[in-house]
Amino acid sequence: MTAKARRADNTPTNPIAPVVLFGLDGRGKPKAARFGKNAASLAIKAASQLQLRTIAGDNPKIAQIAARLPVGRVHATGKAFVPFVRRDLYDKLIAAAGNGNGSSAVRFTGSQAGRAATANPPSTNPNLPQSWDQIGLGDLVVAQEALEDGWYEAIVVEVNGDMLTLRWRDYPRERRFIRHRFRVALLYPGAQAASQPSKPPKASTKPSSKDEPALPADWRDVDVNKLVLAKDDGPWRSWWEAIPIEKAGDRFKLRWRDFSTVSPVGRQRFELALIRPDAA
Repeated sequence: MTAKARRADNTPTNPIAPVVLFGLDGRGKPKAARFGKNAASLAIKAASQLQLRTIAGDNPKIAQIAARLPVGRVHATGKAFVPFVRRDLYDKLIAAAGNGNGSSAVRFTGSQAGRAATANPPSTNPNLPQSWDQIGLGDLVVAQEALEDGWYEAIVVEVNGDMLTLRWRDYPRERRFIRHRFRVALLYPGAQAASQPSKPPKASTKPSSKDEPALPADWRDVDVNKLVLAKDDGPWRSWWEAIPIEKAGDRFKLRWRDFSTVSPVGRQRFELALIRPDAA
């Protein structure tokens, strides 16, 4: 969980933000900011020139997201006027703006209307591989963006031996990237696993000087003190390394491996993602 994500948990849910400006720059990078009552009129006037969208901030759903946005500066220029924001937060704003509840305040300007059409790709039934060896074109996996940014769902767009070219599922404008097939995580494939069983990799049993938890071979092997990936409840919905500390049937209580001060969470067995045991 990034520092931004942790700070967001303590952000007030009722910011004084009569208007929110948001949009994409020429390279597809998301920008957003909230403006108070005194700056709202100037912000709206500037939106058309900057090809930004505007929406009133009084809707409760918009207000909650606006609390996590930087405050815009009407007398600044460039990115200081409407700063860049994380793609996850921007997508939440897009979804809230177009959910039909109070969305009449949304206004498209210039080419922004065309860009918004591809901001949220349509949901489809993903192909979930049953093992790392079976990962193929079009499959949905979970890939790590960076140590400090967590893991996110990604789609395989090219396979070259064991090297996978992927794109972020929810952020199609982001640059494609490459990962080894053993360096991505798997989501539970559901009934497919029962119909086409495959031999899972051996569970990790390597001793560690730091007493690191073992990695489960498959979802049946998930147990207390085994390392998995769990999706957080924050606004970015990213995945992080977590360790089950209690279990009751198929439900686990997990602690975040790298964030000891963040409260444990509860997850079902098949809501977890798995890291390949022999990848380390």
